[in-house]
Amino acid sequence: MIRFAAPLSAAALLFLLTGTAGAADEGKCTIAIKGDSPTARACTKGGRAEAKKMMKEMVKQAKGSGQKFTCDGCHKDLDNYELTKTAPEDFKKLEAAQKTK
Repeated sequence: MIRFAAPLSAAALLFLLTGTAGAADEGKCTIAIKGDSPTARACTKGGRAEAKKMMKEMVKQAKGSGQKFTCDGCHKDLDNYELTKTAPEDFKKLEAAQKTK
């Protein structure tokens, strides 16, 4: 029984340690880390979760004023948030939509 428990415990510990490291990386912003945009400020304050919340609010406000923005319009992949080629210009338009309110 002890021979079985020791490797199992070691495997569980290794899983927990790597799972925790992966979770920490998930929350770290890698795109909106510079500048004074609302998204960059949110990213600094609360990581990806806060930046995502801010972006969703910006898109919601833009849609409320009749403009069309989507997450897929700027992000190729919603798991790692890789940007499309047009994302920088589209983000400027999204920011401008916030200023007109």
